[in-house]
Amino acid sequence: MRPFLAPGAGQVQVWLVQRPELAGDLARLQGFLSEDELLRGNRLLARDRRDRFFAGRGILRELLSRYLGEEPGKIRLSEGEFGKLHLSDHLEADSLSFNLSHAGDCLLLAFAVGCEIGCDLELVRQDLSFAAMARRYFSAREQEELFSLPEEGQIDAFYRCWTRKEAYLKGTGTGFSYPSNSFDISLLPQEPAALLAHRGSPGETARWSIKDIAVPKGFCAALAVEGRHPQIKVFSSVGLSEGL
Repeated sequence: MRPFLAPGAGQVQVWLVQRPELAGDLARLQGFLSEDELLRGNRLLARDRRDRFFAGRGILRELLSRYLGEEPGKIRLSEGEFGKLHLSDHLEADSLSFNLSHAGDCLLLAFAVGCEIGCDLELVRQDLSFAAMARRYFSAREQEELFSLPEEGQIDAFYRCWTRKEAYLKGTGTGFSYPSNSFDISLLPQEPAALLAHRGSPGETARWSIKDIAVPKGFCAALAVEGRHPQIKVFSSVGLSEGL
């Protein structure tokens, strides 16, 4: 397998992969996983969730192997306090950082060097009862802006805000253990993606960039990058082996 060049300073490489249903690919990817990952995946009772977990971790390991020049099964992964994955043996400030998210039959993975990143991919459900979720997880400003929009535009605005918020929280490594209503994310159609205000740590607005990622119709995705004006390159593959 040909190696990949690691992202340079200020660069982020994003992979959008469609998860195939071929049992052979899933078996191959599953063979890369550690015993702990296999145990965790097998605890998932729903087959689609189990296969999604195995495929996601396998693809992550396959891509990491291209960046690191190591066999996929030999790469050691660790989880932070709130579940964010990182490389066990590459924890220096300039090490490779990564994040992944999956929804439906798509998987989104992001890679960078020397900064933290987070990504989120969501399958847009038009029947989602989003108003209750917004009242629980969105800030007062976000709720006011969301519900000021025409009704037909609210579901798209909700997903814009949700993916941007989750990408940021995943980037920080806290996930939703941190109060998601303590900061404001842009969501209005005419506004660029941005972290607008942070009441707990005001300096976060200058430290993080939020970007939308173009994904197939029916999905919504966002990326959070520690740093200003990141250069983002997106790679797309419709299969596990194709394009890798």
